[in-house]
Amino acid sequence: MLKGLLNKSRALPWKIGNTILPCTPTPLIMGIVNVTPDSFFDGGLHNTLDAAYDHSQKLLSEGAVILDIGGESSRPGSTPVSVQEELDRVCPLVERLSMLSKEISGKDAAPTFYISVDTVKAKVAEESMRLGAHIINDISACSMDPDMPAVVGRTGASVVLNHMRGSFGKMQQDFKPYENVVQEVRDELLNQVCVLMANGVEQQKICLDPGIGFGKTVQDNIDLMKSVEDMLDDGYPILIGTSRKSYIGKMPGLETSDRLIPTVTAGIVAALGGASIIRVHDVKEAKESMLYLEAMNGSI
Repeated sequence: MLKGLLNKSRALPWKIGNTILPCTPTPLIMGIVNVTPDSFFDGGLHNTLDAAYDHSQKLLSEGAVILDIGGESSRPGSTPVSVQEELDRVCPLVERLSMLSKEISGKDAAPTFYISVDTVKAKVAEESMRLGAHIINDISACSMDPDMPAVVGRTGASVVLNHMRGSFGKMQQDFKPYENVVQEVRDELLNQVCVLMANGVEQQKICLDPGIGFGKTVQDNIDLMKSVEDMLDDGYPILIGTSRKSYIGKMPGLETSDRLIPTVTAGIVAALGGASIIRVHDVKEAKESMLYLEAMNGSI
C-alpha cells in the first residue's frame, strides 16, 4: 500500500545561504536545542554552554541536519526574557557551533549542518547571523518585532515563518478562533511572505510552518496536519513541528502518553504529506522512522 508514496512526495527545496537543500525522499531533521531553564519538555537540561554544546553534538550524530537554538520559552505561562538575557544564552552556543561547522566542512565549503536560532527579537537574530547562524526561526512569522523583516533581509538569513495567534505565553488562552483554519493559516503566512520579500528576502529562502499547537485547538492541529500537501500549492517548503506538544495529550486515549510515539507518527504523516523539514527533540527516533519509510519505498 505504501509503495511509491514517497516517490510522489512534493517536498520543495529550501535555500540556506548559497546552498539549495536537495529534495530528499523523507524530510530533513531539525533538532531542538533549548538553552532555557523553563522550556516545556527539556527546560533546564541544556541551559549551560557545555551542556548545550554536548547535546548539539549528540543530535548531529543521531541524524540532525539543522540545529534550532532557543533562548526563550514560548510554553503557556512562560515569562518573556530581555534581549540581553537571550543574547547571553544563545550567542555563545551559536559561535561555538559555527566554529565546529567550519572545522568539519572547511572554511569555504558548504556546511555539513546548519544553525537556526528560534527567536522573535531582531537584535538576537542579527547578532546570531553575525556569529555564523544560517536560519532565523520566528514563531511570530516576523511580526512581533517590527525590525525583524529588515534584519532578515539585510543579513541574508533563511527564515522559517511560524504561524501563531494570541500573545506570547498565552496563545492557548486568548487567540481568535478559526472559521477555516487551513485557509486562514495559509493566508496569514502568505501575507508575511509579502512583508519579507518587500524587505529584500529571497523567495527561495522562505520556509513556512503552520504552527501546530500555537494558538489552536486539537481539531485545528489535526486539520493542519492533514493538509500539509495542500499547503505546498503556495510554492514554499513546509516545516512541521509537533514534538511532544501538549495538544497530543488532549487526544482520546493519549492523556497519559509521554508523547514520543505520537510525535514519531506525526513525523511520518508530515513526510507522506510532503514536508521538507521536521523539528523534533528526539532525533534518533525520528531519523529511524524516516529510514524505515525509505526502506519501505525501496530507497535502500
